[in-house]
Amino acid sequence: YDDREPMTQNYANHVHRPTMTIVGYLFLLIALAAFVLRWLEIGGRSTFAIGLAAVVMSLATLLAISRVYITKLQDRIIRIEMRMRAAALLSPDQLRMLERLTIKQMAALRFASDEEMPALVERATREHLKPDDIKRAVRVWVPDLDRT
Repeated sequence: YDDREPMTQNYANHVHRPTMTIVGYLFLLIALAAFVLRWLEIGGRSTFAIGLAAVVMSLATLLAISRVYITKLQDRIIRIEMRMRAAALLSPDQLRMLERLTIKQMAALRFASDEEMPALVERATREHLKPDDIKRAVRVWVPDLDRT
């Protein structure tokens, strides 16, 4: 999730195409081809260098993918956690306010105590507080020790 307006999803556009995964596999195939050519003594040192570069690029792609996926998964979990926590703490109007906040604002609110949450949701919505401003407004901090 990000802070941009969500795209309307339907049957025609719902398919997820993991482009970065395809790029990673492409680099891996280039590396394998280069190493096979080098093993067959075709191409010399430059072939080996291309193979190593492709391995490095494949690994870099994997690292980038893993960080993006971890962050998106964490955002989804935070959104669910906040909805469940808010259901017991907020009025129906405040719940609607919470839903209008960005995921970053919602993530900042998770540090607020149960007592502070309703007023802070209203203030964050009314004043369009940035995530850092929301965190600074928290008086009784609830730690999050399970972040990735």
